[in-house]
Amino acid sequence: MNNITTFDFPVTAAAPSQTYPWDWYWFIGDDTANVWSSGRAALVPVADADYVAWVEAGNGAPTLADMAELEALLAAQYPPGALTTYTWFKRWQKEQGGLMTSFGVPIKTDDRAQAKITGVYAAQQVNPAVTTPWHAADNTVHDLTAAELEAMNRDLLTHINNCFAISADVLAEIAAGTITTREQIDAAFDAPITQARKDWLKR
Repeated sequence: MNNITTFDFPVTAAAPSQTYPWDWYWFIGDDTANVWSSGRAALVPVADADYVAWVEAGNGAPTLADMAELEALLAAQYPPGALTTYTWFKRWQKEQGGLMTSFGVPIKTDDRAQAKITGVYAAQQVNPAVTTPWHAADNTVHDLTAAELEAMNRDLLTHINNCFAISADVLAEIAAGTITTREQIDAAFDAPITQARKDWLKR
């Protein structure tokens, strides 16, 4: 995951100016036998060969109060540095990444698009016969019917629900120790939506 390098790391006691967040270490709480490795998104013993070489290169691992402090730091600066923060990032990334509607029009699903879809659906509720031109994610324009506006809103809600459901499942598996790598998290978010989650809004 070292290709994710667009996160600016702040200069703080926990993150000195020469910190590279994709290759850094921290002590957590009173544990002096292990350090957290952002490169491996895991605790490693202080005798670990990579950590020893890192220290011998003149680096020093700061101490954070607890995992919550580390997660807050990594969530803002380098989500792949911990499995939980990577899960949060992947959920957001998938939610914002767009979708293909059930009627074959690709749409954006970022926060701005979500607000617009909610707004136009509200208009459809006021006037069930309304139609509107909609700019799709591929820059084509489609005159959407009232039925398509309702379907687009349902597709969006289904998409968001699926993203949060995957995140909840992954976080539970991280806590249970059955998900231990970023690749497993990638696979969970890349998996096709299940039929049950497709149908969650059907009456």
